[in-house]
Amino acid sequence: MHLMRRRAGGFGPVIQFLIASSLRTFSAEGAAFASLSGAPLAHAVHRAGTEPVDRVLAALARALEPVYGFGSLHAFKAKFSPRIVPMYLVYRDESDLPRIAGALARAYLPEASVGQLAREGFGALRVLRGRR
Repeated sequence: MHLMRRRAGGFGPVIQFLIASSLRTFSAEGAAFASLSGAPLAHAVHRAGTEPVDRVLAALARALEPVYGFGSLHAFKAKFSPRIVPMYLVYRDESDLPRIAGALARAYLPEASVGQLAREGFGALRVLRGRR
């Protein structure tokens, strides 16, 4: 996983320039496609269903949006006219979801403390309970 940030006061579209330059190089080297990765939970709020997992994902998306910015990441990637391909997470049983959520939180928010992750998780649960 790579994280790109622009220095405050730096050249505004530097990230777009770096990505576009990289994509051109990849194409010249024969790459058929390049992935800008996923924007997990970007649409979870809008497609919140009635299933418990859907409700949890929607609550997590609302709680984590200020921290991670799934929606703004998705909007940023739209500038590159991406091909949208669904990504699926297959799990054995709902009881595996807390462990999976912990691993995903560490992958996307490696600098977050356990306390911060717990506060966000409990906040998501409060939102979920309030929406029933």
